[in-house]
Amino acid sequence: MMNFILIPAVVMISTVVYFTMKGAAKPRRNILFGITLPKEALEDERVLKIIGEYKWSVNICVLGSVLTGLPILFIDKTAINMVYLIVWGLITSEWLVKQPYKHVNRRLKKIKEENEWFIGEKRVVSMDTKVSKLKNKMPIPDKYMLIPIGISLIPLTMSFVKYDTDLKYANVVAIILVGVLVFLYLVGFKDSNKLKLKVYSNNSEINYILNKEEKYLNSIVWFITSLTASIVFLFTFSLVYEVINVSYYFISFIAILASIISFIGFVYKDNRIKSLEDELLRMDSEIIYTDDDDYWIDGYKYYNENDFNSKVSPRFGFNAYTYNLATKKGKILYYMPIIICAVIIIPLCFNLLEMDFSDHKITISKENNSIGIDYPYYDYEVSVGEIEEVSLVEEVNFKIRTNGISTDEYSRGSFKSVQYGKCKAYIYNESKPYIVVKLKNTYLIYNERTKDETMKVYNELKSLVD
Repeated sequence: MMNFILIPAVVMISTVVYFTMKGAAKPRRNILFGITLPKEALEDERVLKIIGEYKWSVNICVLGSVLTGLPILFIDKTAINMVYLIVWGLITSEWLVKQPYKHVNRRLKKIKEENEWFIGEKRVVSMDTKVSKLKNKMPIPDKYMLIPIGISLIPLTMSFVKYDTDLKYANVVAIILVGVLVFLYLVGFKDSNKLKLKVYSNNSEINYILNKEEKYLNSIVWFITSLTASIVFLFTFSLVYEVINVSYYFISFIAILASIISFIGFVYKDNRIKSLEDELLRMDSEIIYTDDDDYWIDGYKYYNENDFNSKVSPRFGFNAYTYNLATKKGKILYYMPIIICAVIIIPLCFNLLEMDFSDHKITISKENNSIGIDYPYYDYEVSVGEIEEVSLVEEVNFKIRTNGISTDEYSRGSFKSVQYGKCKAYIYNESKPYIVVKLKNTYLIYNERTKDETMKVYNELKSLVD
């Protein structure tokens, strides 16, 4: 089942890759593949040929993305599956998506230099005093962001009011989630408003309309992203604390849907601005052209020591902005997510692999009068004196995992079961029967890979209470 749950992630990432790559084949104003070109050059046979070849490479890359994602259906080990998905997703969305674009950017730049297709002033910063009044003006009020931030406070409150020792990490997670929403507000909603304003024409009215519309759409998209994220957090915590009774599959569906809505928002914003630019500039005779290709490395990384803005509008993809790597703040914001991902993902992958390739082991010590279960990160020990009853059952159903790991193959850690409520479980899901040890305050559910091994442990435990 886990394999099929991960397939929507493969489909979603491949879809994002497709639309991101495809969007680069359409000129924005006079910029194609990160290269500034005169209008007549956009209709040149060599340029049209490059566009055609790029579109073909997009199809090949997306096909390759889908095919390399399919092994997720056939990998049995959950940890390997998750690690494969993480590595595949990073390579596909961060590396593969840029390779054809970089190749075409370099080809087009060379053709431009050979034909001297230079247009407008180079390395000139244009300003419009009327448009400058838009600087730092929020298209929608800050108070709207209080809605998603307020929603995220509900899970935080829930984690403290319904505090459970088995859910102690939920408090930390809830605080982190609130931090994520504040981060989206400061870096997304707030900072996108401070983007470098653009001068399209000597006509101030056109400049004003286009900049105002882009700022408005940016703020709306970041608001929607924050709102959907906060709703996913709320549903997840409501499930964990049993406020609602839905499956994890439903939460996964909500999370995927939220991601799709957010991506559609960024795509719509980008297409809307492109359409408005075409509409307003088509008949304008006062367009200002500026050739600053020298500041764009491979057409998507911006490096301009003469520009003090840390963020600028991107030339590739549907992001609201990209970073100026010539500024200290720009470098920090560009590399910080990479470092954070490395710090979190690398240990996570090793932990998952260690847990997936480790078996739980029980030690019954009559000398120490204790029962110990050894398993990475989820060891458990209990005194023999706490045992009230030992029995065998053929069926155990879990409502929720409160602290542990659960796959199609096994369940280990703290759970809430339909039959016994709060319990500790160390079981192979398909290896019946299960040993149920009733303790004074909880239950311990255990088995081994085979029935014979399970019965051996059962008899040892039974002898302790008889």
